[in-house]
Amino acid sequence: MKVFKFGGASVKDAAGVMNLHRILSLFSGNSILVVVSAMGKSTNKLELVVQAWYTGKLPDAVEHIEELRFYHQELIRGLDLQHTEILLLKKTTDVFFDELRSMVSLPTQAYYNQIYDQIVAYGELISTHIISGYLTGKNVQNRWLDARDFVVTNDTFRDARVNWSRTESNIHKLVDNEQLKDGINVTQGFIGRAEEGRLTTTLGREGSDFSASIFAYCLGAEDVTIWKDVPGVLNADPKLFPFAEKIDELSYEEAVEMTYYGASVIHPKTIKPLQNKGIKLYVRSFLKPELSGTVIHEINEWRNFPPCIIVKKNQMLVSFASRDFSFVAEESLSLIFGELYKLGIKAHISQNSAISFRICVDEDPFKVQPFIEAVSSHFDVTTEGGLSLWTLRHQSEKLERGLISGKTVLLEQRSKDAVQYVLR
Repeated sequence: MKVFKFGGASVKDAAGVMNLHRILSLFSGNSILVVVSAMGKSTNKLELVVQAWYTGKLPDAVEHIEELRFYHQELIRGLDLQHTEILLLKKTTDVFFDELRSMVSLPTQAYYNQIYDQIVAYGELISTHIISGYLTGKNVQNRWLDARDFVVTNDTFRDARVNWSRTESNIHKLVDNEQLKDGINVTQGFIGRAEEGRLTTTLGREGSDFSASIFAYCLGAEDVTIWKDVPGVLNADPKLFPFAEKIDELSYEEAVEMTYYGASVIHPKTIKPLQNKGIKLYVRSFLKPELSGTVIHEINEWRNFPPCIIVKKNQMLVSFASRDFSFVAEESLSLIFGELYKLGIKAHISQNSAISFRICVDEDPFKVQPFIEAVSSHFDVTTEGGLSLWTLRHQSEKLERGLISGKTVLLEQRSKDAVQYVLR
């Protein structure tokens, strides 16, 4: 079994869906589990649906849903299928949008993160339905699977933790009952279902990579391939740094470090399950599938990796000060990190002094504001948003000076192999 993951950019239009079919045809004879994200920027649009519904702007929510419906109908219209097949696929896809409209027709009583997961998951459900229908129309035998029937999580909405034992048991039953058969199987990335309450959960933004890793681990897959719009793993974002170069191979450890610091080419939780079973991970171009891309695997000897530049935008610096000039010690830190955990917020950097503490987090008001409210009775809290977090691994002094020139450094942190800056 091979596991292929296709992101939203790879299936953003009809040409992308047809290209997915072309790539699968290159691997005819293989059993492949295809994990797919929402098409194009559908997740962003569904987030607007959530925000409009949550704030009581029901007409706006419906308008966003109809815009999404039109986008997907136009995509289906562009597929090289028979007219009757296009009409049928549009009709069956419309069922999802009807469900969305019904869902937002009444005011919600649930809290934001919970309704977020129920709405945003539709992006993956719709995209996989279209892709499975298209493959069927091209006489490619395939089976559509609902990932929520297999991936079991807790109820930390928007950043759910996987129950590995139950998930592995579910996926083994899938194989034993011959629901997962030789050939092509299509399922969703990013989504699961809570073991308590049976509500839909999501694994965090860009979590489809992690979904591919979950299935690969539980299936004992031969390898995983993530199909991207870049030729492989690069040492910097080519949109920001034209000198970025492809890295032909990486160790699991180096890949984990890169994703931990925010390299967006792979979701941070993807690597470890694959490493545990020695499953190779390939990052390849869906635009040029004939190229080898980057392979991530076990490398035992020492390698001199090139400098790596990782930039995370839309960051916020949160500062905590003790009101009585007492130490910000273990008890205070326990309170802060406990609230971060509850809300699924990752502190990218933390820095402690005698009477203050600072963290850098993603600037997400629907998470950060509840966090500040929870801790503000214990500390004086100040925030500054609109910042960037830059991480340099294997850096040189000359490169470092050039990159931060002309910027204001608000926080700096160094380790043996990396330096991080919070910059304004």
